[in-house]
Amino acid sequence: MAIYSFRMQVIGRSAGRSAIAAAAYRSGERVKDKRTGTVHDYTRKKDIYDSEILKPEEAPERLGDRVTLWNEVEQNEKRKDSQLCNEIMIALPAELSHRQKQELIREYVQDEFVSQGMIADIGYHDFNSHNPHAHIMLTMRPVNEEGFGRKARKWNKRDAIRAYRADWANYANQALEQAGYEARIDHRSLKEQGIEREPQIHLGAKVMEMEARGIQTRVGDESRRISAMNLDRERQAAEQEKLQVEIAAEQLSERSLLQPEVSAASNTESDLSQLHDLDSTDSLAHLQKPGWVDDLVAAITKHRKAKVLSESPVMDELSSTLAAISETTKKLSAKTADMQDSIDERLSCAEIDTAQKPVPVTEKKQEPVQRQEPSKQRQKKQAKKRDQGMEL
Repeated sequence: MAIYSFRMQVIGRSAGRSAIAAAAYRSGERVKDKRTGTVHDYTRKKDIYDSEILKPEEAPERLGDRVTLWNEVEQNEKRKDSQLCNEIMIALPAELSHRQKQELIREYVQDEFVSQGMIADIGYHDFNSHNPHAHIMLTMRPVNEEGFGRKARKWNKRDAIRAYRADWANYANQALEQAGYEARIDHRSLKEQGIEREPQIHLGAKVMEMEARGIQTRVGDESRRISAMNLDRERQAAEQEKLQVEIAAEQLSERSLLQPEVSAASNTESDLSQLHDLDSTDSLAHLQKPGWVDDLVAAITKHRKAKVLSESPVMDELSSTLAAISETTKKLSAKTADMQDSIDERLSCAEIDTAQKPVPVTEKKQEPVQRQEPSKQRQKKQAKKRDQGMEL
């Protein structure tokens, strides 16, 4: 299902990182660092679907080559703690086809970053799994015909990052709508959306690989705990919503039953006049039965009650409410099943092991043990008591 995940970071030398190594890893290629002579080879990496470079029209053609691009970036930075580039990792909607995913990223990157003068190196990962995503490496210096200029600090401002995040949600939702899907993503936090759910944690490629091999990890256990707790919250909310709908339906039912009784009572006298339409023999036989008036009133009331109930607008409202109950129950059941499938599929586990607190063990208090006195002392005491008794 479509989820919102947008993480932006700076790749810099202060953390011991290299833009060339990052580009080689994300593209699954072999790239040599001309400054240090180190060769970074990730040609055996298997989760790479595709990679490409998008650049402004005024940028030199040589910068369209990955080796040339990132070696020039490294050479332009002289400080040992230089910031080399920005990287954005975006989760792609799993509902879209592979072609639609790439078109969505291209359009977003072109409008948001390349149009401002950045060069973007995009790596598409895990397209054949439930976690398709894209790594976007962005130059921090604007480029023109002559090459790179001075760093544009405004690209890393908080307001700019907020705009990147919000715009990605808009692009993804538009792509989902055009593809005919009802799923939508939201860049706001759960608290801002008013959703009482604990946010999930990022598992990462290594954790996902270990979990797929059946190795239980601490991060995976925490993710399972969060998923189980959120699923329980969803179920409780669904049960509460269903209960509220049932209460509303019951109230409508009570109103519909009260209305016909009033109508029937008001028309009892007119219904009694129907006795005059009977022939004399039937009327005489009927009048000889004990309690015939009560039977007649009960029959008329029942008839009027059924008639008014079937023609009452309250009955229409009650019917629509009951239909809403049925529809809500179906949606809640489907939603619960989808959530369970998502948990199982994401972590490759058949069951959810929720962490339980250890039950405290109540220690039994030991009763003080009365020490037995030595036999000699006991004999002396008994002799003393005997002597005192004799004296008395």
